[in-house]
Amino acid sequence: MKSALLLEYDHTARTQAAAQLQALGYVVAHADSPQAALHTAQAIRFDAMLTCTDTNADDRRSLLGELARLAPGAPIALLLDDRRTPAPRVGRGVALLSRPLTQRSLRRSLRRAAAAALDATAPGPAAQERRHAPQRRLQPR
Repeated sequence: MKSALLLEYDHTARTQAAAQLQALGYVVAHADSPQAALHTAQAIRFDAMLTCTDTNADDRRSLLGELARLAPGAPIALLLDDRRTPAPRVGRGVALLSRPLTQRSLRRSLRRAAAAALDATAPGPAAQERRHAPQRRLQPR
């Protein structure tokens, strides 16, 4: 069974998003503040996270970055009000979803964010090896 964390301030939008997630087979946990979402994410491992904000007013750190640190590899979706809202700069593994949500857009965005999150947690390429011997000093100090 898949689980999802939903951070949404508006009650109507929260119930609509929860219904869409439940239709996709997720068990949904609600949070009403960024701090509550962080505490819940520390206690429970989630398969997906949806949030309406990217900032935590109580802390200087990025909410999206903290959620990604707590659940590496889990897709994170940032819910935007409408298509005219300028998209904030987000890291890899974070999908941008505009409201109203549909099952198709939600499924597609979570799938893309999951693939990007797995790419972000993969180890990078090894450091390039030296091709020549280090130069030595010719004159003494």
